[in-house]
Amino acid sequence: MTTIDFLQQLQRNSPHESIRGLCLAGLLTVLLPAGATLAQGTPGTGQASSAKQEAPIDLEALARTTGLKGTMHGANRQLGTFVFTWAHPKGFFRNENLSLVASTPEIEAKLAALERHQAAVVWGKLVRVTAGQSHVMVDRLEPGEKWNPGVQTEARERIDPQKLARRLAGRDRLEALVHAISTDGSALVVEYRDEVLPVQVPPSEELRKQVAGLYRGDRIRFRYRIAEYPKRPLHLVLTAEPGATESPLEVRDALHAQHDQERTVEGNLVLFPKSPALRRTIWGVESKGPDGLHRYYTIFNFNDLKDQDAIDAVLQAAWDSRKQGVKDARNKYVHSRVQVRVTGKVSNPAHNQANPTLITTAESVTVTAPR
Repeated sequence: MTTIDFLQQLQRNSPHESIRGLCLAGLLTVLLPAGATLAQGTPGTGQASSAKQEAPIDLEALARTTGLKGTMHGANRQLGTFVFTWAHPKGFFRNENLSLVASTPEIEAKLAALERHQAAVVWGKLVRVTAGQSHVMVDRLEPGEKWNPGVQTEARERIDPQKLARRLAGRDRLEALVHAISTDGSALVVEYRDEVLPVQVPPSEELRKQVAGLYRGDRIRFRYRIAEYPKRPLHLVLTAEPGATESPLEVRDALHAQHDQERTVEGNLVLFPKSPALRRTIWGVESKGPDGLHRYYTIFNFNDLKDQDAIDAVLQAAWDSRKQGVKDARNKYVHSRVQVRVTGKVSNPAHNQANPTLITTAESVTVTAPR
């Protein structure tokens, strides 16, 4: 089976089972031959970047009239962070993430009750910010079906928002993982102690070029201050030291440097369950980092789907062998009592790829410590 045949089979069998849907966004640049392209939506318009132009979809009008239909990408009631994925009618690759802001206390309460991957329809005013992700000032909300991953977990501990704010206010430098960046470098989102924090980027051409060059999963250190607005959710602002000529941002460990390299990763077994964004279960392995800045490598064999079935069977059996020790890790589940060792070639070609991938075979996947 050729690579193109494989991709077409995935699309025929499961419309949302794209490489991006497998937490491998951007892997098409590796799998597709030179010169092959896939039409992508232009952010905020729903317009295809292909030879045949389509009439753009007016999200602002939809938000006012029929409402925006989609699912929750993330919902953190403690921090007041709510990100909604609008479902583009032309397909998964053209979906758009929008931050939700409540217009009234009643809407705030409804937002706080939402869960990750829960279906919803939202109405309101679309706000195009000068930098970063667009927002919807929500004045009406209809929650839909909740997602049930079918996983039993231990209670998850979350950082108290006030303690987090005090901790961040008491310093001016932070080490974190890159969670997302905008293509023009005007916005940055980081992961810190299992929380996701937006970071505003000043209108400096040099600094925004540096941010645009980051990859999700990079370990960075940066100088910041607490943003004056908005107050909730808490935002940080990249800020240079007075009189300094060097950048306030430093890459401490570049994930993309591992791309196309053979690597062995050993750690806790990770589960990315089937969801509205993921049409099949994907397994992974945790690579622990300093200060809780861990990375999670997905495990897949794109060259032999029967071999992938064998990998899935071994890892599912290992997961099921220990009922205790499963932890909710926001967008995945980590089994602290099952460890695996995986050797494969790292694939991480895209800046916003959700997780690096170890392209491997069943003989290179070993359960090392179910305990």
